Amino acid sequence: MGQIERLQQMREWIKTSPEISLDQLMQEYQISRDTARRDVIVLEQEGEIIRVKNGLVRAGGTLAYEQRTEKPEKRRIGQRAARHVQANDRLLLDAATTVSEMARALPPYPLQVITNSLDIADYVGARTDIELYVTGGRFDRHARSLSGIKTADDILNYQVDCVFLGACGLTEEGLFAEQLEEAVVKKAMIRSATRVIVLADHTKFNKRFFHKVCDWEQIDVLVTDQVPDATWQERLDHYHVDLDVTEEETT
Repeated sequence: MGQIERLQQMREWIKTSPEISLDQLMQEYQISRDTARRDVIVLEQEGEIIRVKNGLVRAGGTLAYEQRTEKPEKRRIGQRAARHVQANDRLLLDAATTVSEMARALPPYPLQVITNSLDIADYVGARTDIELYVTGGRFDRHARSLSGIKTADDILNYQVDCVFLGACGLTEEGLFAEQLEEAVVKKAMIRSATRVIVLADHTKFNKRFFHKVCDWEQIDVLVTDQVPDATWQERLDHYHVDLDVTEEETT
């Protein structure tokens, strides 16, 4: 199928679905991620859609950020990750949606929290037992976060006990991000933290993106929703990464 025909089908699809992921486009049309991104760019230039992380939403009828990203597995991972927080911890929380779910589940301890997420700032700001710091940077209205070199520079001024990071992709090489600015911010957070905890559902395994964030040696804990296969378990053991699985709560 050529691009003209594919784009026409996408236009019809958008009329019935307010959001479509890159993975859905790739599966439906049997195309590469780069081809899917190019198609999305064309549709955005036409005013049909708005590009968001890992997909698109229909222009003029977009869902709220929480509604677009909220999934039960993200909530379970976030709740599980919150168990790693101790009283008086100094925390860095990135703008990943799974980390936002973790912020909602923070225990009732006195804490210091630094974040580049406006949603997390909103949740945490209502807590009188948490001292909140928000980074500067360029505002991404779709992700409701602050990003870029200014954000990374701000983060490097802090030293924290633990950082909680989301992941676009995980491979044998480490953690990956889709956008350069996102990768720069995550790298700065890792440099500023004593302990690194990654939150990622099972769909993020074996996905490689253009921007590498870190090696496995830099990760201390991986919180996910399903027990990974034997190859992954051996890999995590080799790099001394603790595996924390929400699936175990119901088995």
